[in-house]
Parts: sequence; C-alpha cells; structure tokens
Amino acid sequence: MMDRRQLLGSSAVLAAVSLAVGPVSAHGPDHSAMPGMTPGAMTRESCIEECLRSHRMCLETARYCTEKGEGHVAAAHMALLLDCAEMCQTTANSLLRFSPQHGVICGACAQLCEACAKDCELFAGDDRMARCAATCRECAQHCRGMINVKL
Repeated sequence: MMDRRQLLGSSAVLAAVSLAVGPVSAHGPDHSAMPGMTPGAMTRESCIEECLRSHRMCLETARYCTEKGEGHVAAAHMALLLDCAEMCQTTANSLLRFSPQHGVICGACAQLCEACAKDCELFAGDDRMARCAATCRECAQHCRGMINVKL
C-alpha cells in the first residue's frame, strides 16, 4: 500500500509528464472531426455536446412542466419530453463509444428531437418551451449531419 509521500510523489510525476506530453486520449488519435470538413465545422464532439445539452434541457423542461401544471402536464407531451431526453442520451453514448450503428441512432434522435421541438412550440408565449424547442432543433441538425459519417 502506498503511503502519503509516495502518492503525492507519483501525482507530481504524472502531472509533470502530462504537461510535457500534452493531453492523451484513451482511444488514440482524435477522430472527432468529420472527414472532409473544414476546421470549425460540425464534429462528432459537437454532436455529443448538443445531444447532452438537449438531454438536460428536456429533463429540466419536464420538471418545469410538472410545476406549471395544466396543459403542460398532458401525458403525450410529458412522454415526448422524456423520450427525447432518453434518445439524446443514447445517441451521445453511441457516439462516445464510436458505435458502428451511430447513423441509425442519430437518425432516430433527429426525428424525435424535431417532434419534441414542434410540440414545445405549441406553448406560445412560454420562453422556457421556446428554449427547449430551439435546443431540440439544434440537436436534430447535428444528428442529421452525423447520419452518414464514418467514425
């Protein structure tokens, strides 16, 4: 078992090596940029970020809807928000593990996000629902862009 001095010494060495070598990826070279795309274009990483953002937004919006009550808690609306949140998380997970089936999953996510966005837009004048719709649309756009990309 390591004592405190050994642990601190090992940590210092690891930190020094990290600074000298730079960031190291667990899966080798960075495969996040889509082939043939220019710098700044959509990447695998940006799609993951949008999926996670949409996942969070849909869960937070579902909570908001339960607090708001009335039409916001309609069963079909709540189911769509929660389905969208789950699909976005599943999509991010598939991209994180470089799933060969990511294109199918991204396509399903794009469809579900668009349906969720349309449903949220029905709550005219509600800023929270408008933000959720915009977030879902952004995620759908990223997912559509990843459907035919080889990872």
